[in-house]
Amino acid sequence: MPAASPISRDLAIDGWGLAGVGVAGVVAASIVIEGGAGRAIIPFIIVALVFGLAQVVVSGGWLRNAVRDAPPAPADLVPEPDSATLRRAALPAVIALVLIIIALFVWVQFAALLAGLAFAAGMTDLRSRQWIVALERSEGVTILRQAAWLPFATARKPLWARADGD
Repeated sequence: MPAASPISRDLAIDGWGLAGVGVAGVVAASIVIEGGAGRAIIPFIIVALVFGLAQVVVSGGWLRNAVRDAPPAPADLVPEPDSATLRRAALPAVIALVLIIIALFVWVQFAALLAGLAFAAGMTDLRSRQWIVALERSEGVTILRQAAWLPFATARKPLWARADGD
């Protein structure tokens, strides 16, 4: 019996977590960096824009196709407990936070770059979530994603559609 959770919940947890870590990271880098906050903010903005646009172009297409083509959910699909979803979906934000903290002590400009990457990934997830929620409302379904202990490699996790009320 596979376990699954609503993909919109996964994307909300991951997106808000990564975006928040990105903002906190650039604020911390701006405080720590010598020579003015611009030395942290400008790289953050550049990386966030470039990586964000790249993610929208690369990952947006496969996700939209996978969501549109999601087969009906199997009858034996088990909902993942909310606490497990939270732990699994928050892991990328925790990893990003740890890397940014380490970078603050090693190379502050790199912390700003990592913060930009985290922020862009988070905002991309939130934008994808917005699109999925709109599709779910219009189609009357909930899109579920297989819950696996590893939150990465999302393109390889099966998606299913469950009619609302099922």
